[in-house]
Amino acid sequence: MKTKYYIPDVEEFVEIKYGVDTNGKINVNISLSEISNNLPMMPKFGTNLMINENYNNVKWYGRGPHENYQDRNTSSLVGVYESKVSQMYYPYIRPQENGNRTDTRWASFTNSKGKGIIIKGENIFEFSAHHQKNSDFDGGNRKSQTHSTDIIKRPIINLNIDHKQMGVGGDDSWGKLPHEKYQIKPENLNYSYSISPHKSK
Repeated sequence: MKTKYYIPDVEEFVEIKYGVDTNGKINVNISLSEISNNLPMMPKFGTNLMINENYNNVKWYGRGPHENYQDRNTSSLVGVYESKVSQMYYPYIRPQENGNRTDTRWASFTNSKGKGIIIKGENIFEFSAHHQKNSDFDGGNRKSQTHSTDIIKRPIINLNIDHKQMGVGGDDSWGKLPHEKYQIKPENLNYSYSISPHKSK
């Protein structure tokens, strides 16, 4: 199945292809094409979905154990790590994007019986998972004066599976942009991953 989604703010399209095999494996491909070079850099390029809150045991092969970003990840070594979804949240005093993991090869989400899903990238990917929606951390153009104590736990797991997220920047001040190599330029982008049924051994 192939679907094109219109992005009105930038008057462009993103195309998502889904394929499901007889074992329940879902293959996903996301692409941006014919993108105008006049657009600003993107904060991230990825997908967002929600899964049942019971699949709160996370295991991943990538950088960890703490949050990391492409320009802030040398202290996070590549390995296999385990966590609860609730432990992936970092309570910055001003709620914002948090808990990202880079250079991920696979990530699994399982329930108390060890059943769940495993996500595998065609190449390395980035991910984050929370019991909050993305919009709970950042209200967009309208900035509400919230603090970490205002963030509630929702009965969901909000999962971001990203090709990449721009760097944090702030080398000499928090207003400093990420270095150019850690920015995401408005250009043709494409990435793929799969979601398969998984049972922990």
